[in-house]
Amino acid sequence: LGTPAEALDPPLENDDFIRALNFPETAEDEAGFASLRRALKDRQAALVVRAAQDILTLLSQDGIYMDDLHPAPTGADLWRRFAKGERGKAVDLLGGIKEQHDLSAISIRMREDTIFRDSVHHFLRCFDQFLVTFEENATDTDLLELAETRTSRAFMLLGRATGTFD
Repeated sequence: LGTPAEALDPPLENDDFIRALNFPETAEDEAGFASLRRALKDRQAALVVRAAQDILTLLSQDGIYMDDLHPAPTGADLWRRFAKGERGKAVDLLGGIKEQHDLSAISIRMREDTIFRDSVHHFLRCFDQFLVTFEENATDTDLLELAETRTSRAFMLLGRATGTFD
């Protein structure tokens, strides 16, 4: 009585969430679409997924695609420290995407486009809040796989552009 339907669903597995944050690889990626559907049924996961979809779409309008970016590898311990609140030079390596052309394009667009700027800040907030919760139950492997997703690359890029890692 009074229990929402989503409360009866099993909790979202880390593997599904990570796959959803990378988004389906192709139109034929059935496993990717299944993970995305499961993530969108989870209220907290859906916030991050939708914010990521929005920001990836906005970035693509400037020709910035996450598959073209190659961040410097980082360890799971660095992600854990960031999730626990460390900022600045201690976690600077998380901003491992340093493609100057993309960073400049983002900076210009943030100054000129308030919708883009608001979307960037919303995405960064959603990702940051999600990471705090995710990290608590994530293995080091989960964190390293998360770091390879398109969503995490967007976080690294936008975090670098906004000074999150300075």
